[in-house]
Amino acid sequence: MFLSVVIPFYNEDKVATDVIKEHLGQLQILSSRIEGWELVCLDDASMDSTWQILTAAAEVNPRVRLIRNEVNQGIVASFGRLFRESQGTYIYMTGGDGQWPAENLLALYQQWEKTRADLIIGVRRKRHVVYSLWRTILSYGFNMLAWLVTGINGRDVNGIKLGRREVFTVPVKSRSFFVEIERLKKALANGYRISQAPVTFRPRAQGKAKGAKLGNITATLKDMIKYGYR
Repeated sequence: MFLSVVIPFYNEDKVATDVIKEHLGQLQILSSRIEGWELVCLDDASMDSTWQILTAAAEVNPRVRLIRNEVNQGIVASFGRLFRESQGTYIYMTGGDGQWPAENLLALYQQWEKTRADLIIGVRRKRHVVYSLWRTILSYGFNMLAWLVTGINGRDVNGIKLGRREVFTVPVKSRSFFVEIERLKKALANGYRISQAPVTFRPRAQGKAKGAKLGNITATLKDMIKYGYR
């Protein structure tokens, strides 16, 4: 396994240093158990000092690779670029907002060691403690949608993941959060084995989550109609 840990950042200068430091620590723990690794960070045209923080981290550690969007592209496009430009045979995708503790990487890796599944999905424990009632309803609704489209009982389809590079780089048409369901559907069609493992999720230290915006919900429903049942 050559592992690419990919993290998008947007205006996260309050937490970016800790996010990078913590993930480098976990990768150091794993270094004796995998062939190699890289930490790929993308700055999605941040307007604060996030890019300067990422640059400083890359100067200290050559295994930290940087990508920058000159114009804000959003989380879906940012992850797509990270997947394409990463070099690993396996990819671990997580967030740069500090809500996903770095020890989740080890939790998913240990599940991979047990199952050798092609894709491990992290399932957030006590999500309702962090999310508002509205966000909790949306989250359960999204997972129900995934079940309707793919037939898999995905308890947290939109969560962090660890899996084969091919799972993440398969061509997709969706440009909304529905892309996670489309990618899962194609993984199943290609015969990939999927497993799940519990992970930790914590409140944001700064800013507000934007996933529940009406525009994101509308775009997801449109993509579902266009691509979901083909």
